[in-house]
Amino acid sequence: MNKVMDFDKYKEINDQRLNYREMEDATVVSYYRNTGCGDGYRIYLKMDESQTVVDASYTTTGCGFGIVALAIACEVAKGLTIDEIKNLTTEDLEKSFEFPERRKNYPQSAIEALHKAIKDHETGQGVPPEKRITKAFALATLAERGDLVGVNLSSVMLEKEDLSSVDFSGANLHNAFLQTSNFSSANFSGANLRGAFLNGSNLENANFRGADLRWAKLTGAKIDGADFTDAIYDIGTRVDPKNIAIFDVMKKEGKDVYLQKEESAI
Repeated sequence: MNKVMDFDKYKEINDQRLNYREMEDATVVSYYRNTGCGDGYRIYLKMDESQTVVDASYTTTGCGFGIVALAIACEVAKGLTIDEIKNLTTEDLEKSFEFPERRKNYPQSAIEALHKAIKDHETGQGVPPEKRITKAFALATLAERGDLVGVNLSSVMLEKEDLSSVDFSGANLHNAFLQTSNFSSANFSGANLRGAFLNGSNLENANFRGADLRWAKLTGAKIDGADFTDAIYDIGTRVDPKNIAIFDVMKKEGKDVYLQKEESAI
């Protein structure tokens, strides 16, 4: 018989956002995408001379269970050597919090993300320091220039920000975390938003003409008045069912998941 989930601990971790933060002095920054649900994870590990993890944090676009799994994974990783982390299993995470049977995939994904971070560290495949774009950099650039036209903001984390009417035209926002922000009347024309997370954001009256939205997530976003003319989408672009009409003015690349019934009948 499954144990009853510890809801109080679940809520505490989510409310406190345990270990949820960018780490500017991380030894390795690793990106992981949960192919099951499409959520993006970033793992930040700081190591000392003996290759022991002295600090660990994460960011994610995922739900509460993903947050709990990653928070615990980072907490468990602190004080461990590389070899010890390689041997971590989901059972090690569930010593701190037992996930419901239908949510066992979350600790598994958290372990895989942690293992990938170690592999990226050993192979040098993590995000190099010169390409680590932080929120502080993006906001400082905006304050200095008044816009973010053509700026490289790959994988930037701009959650819960008021960026209404900002000009992002031609910017590189590949894999950016942009959820739950206010982008009303913003200009994303020609921007690279491939793999970006815009879920839950206010995109009302925003301009996405010619933007690359392949594998982007727009579920839960407010899109009234937004212009998606000639924007690119593919099988991975996610929108709410009520908003699929935007694909009528967009351009597809790759396999079209939104085939009309009569086209798919063979």
